[in-house]
Amino acid sequence: MASIVTLIEQIKLRPAMYLGRKSIFCLRAFLDGWCFREPQGVEDIAVMEEFQRWLQTRFHHPSHSWERIIQFYSGDEADATDRFFKLFESFRTPPPKDPDEID
Repeated sequence: MASIVTLIEQIKLRPAMYLGRKSIFCLRAFLDGWCFREPQGVEDIAVMEEFQRWLQTRFHHPSHSWERIIQFYSGDEADATDRFFKLFESFRTPPPKDPDEID
């Protein structure tokens, strides 16, 4: 079975097929359901928890869920869904190395 990262890449291509409508809240519900399957979901839960911490740090919202943070900075649910995919991609992309740290 695919990982949550692969699933998110698939949803990005056709969100309405997976979610019914382009909604950050439908996306959250779908991903929560995916994560809580057993036993494969354990690694996926860890990825989403790490994304949650990363987003809270980036936007200085330590007590809000990832979908609420994204919704706060978006025009509507569809915009928030698009923004999620961009943010998740940034989260998955390692930061550039500091030139001073290169061997």
